[in-house]
This record gives sequence, C-alpha cells and structure tokens, in this order.
Amino acid sequence: MADEATRRVVSEIPVLKTNAGPRDRELWVQRLKEEYQSLIRYVENNKNADNDWFRLESNKEGTRWFGKCWYIHDLLKYEFDIEYSCFWEYLPSFFFFFFFFLLCYV
Repeated sequence: MADEATRRVVSEIPVLKTNAGPRDRELWVQRLKEEYQSLIRYVENNKNADNDWFRLESNKEGTRWFGKCWYIHDLLKYEFDIEYSCFWEYLPSFFFFFFFFLLCYV
C-alpha cells in the first residue's frame, strides 16, 4: 500500500471524472482538459515543495506523451526520456501509467 506521504500528494491532485478514450471525440477533449489540469497542479505542487523532477508534453490529439524525468544522487543528475502512446483501442490509460510511474518513483 501507499504510505501517508504518497496519499497526501495524490489527494492534492484533481480527480479525473470523464471516462473517455481517443475514440470518444468530444469526451476525449474533456478528458484531456482534466488530465492537463491535474498535471499542472501536480507540477505546481512539486515546484512549491522543491521537488521538480519531470517535464511532459503531448501531441495535439493527446495520444502521444513525451518528456524527461531526472534524479539527482551524490550531486550527479541522471536524466531519462519518457515516451508513452495511448493507442486508439485502449481505454483511457495515460493517467494510470503516470500514477503507476509516480508511485514507483516516490
């Protein structure tokens, strides 16, 4: 299970309410807005806590996400590329992927 610190961080992020995938044209636009709002809030919270560790962006359709994440250890910065494609056949899955990544990182 997640520890209390992880629960606190996740509780500060807006909940996604729209259950849609790329095939659901109008609903997908609403879903992307919710995802961007959650990502923006998460990044703002991290910056306020001096815990900035990733950058993400997507293509116009929101089906391909890419960016970088980094980790500093013993004054050395390790940087990694992130790339994720949300295929048309799959259910809405980016935030599942992102929060799985988040829980593994924290």
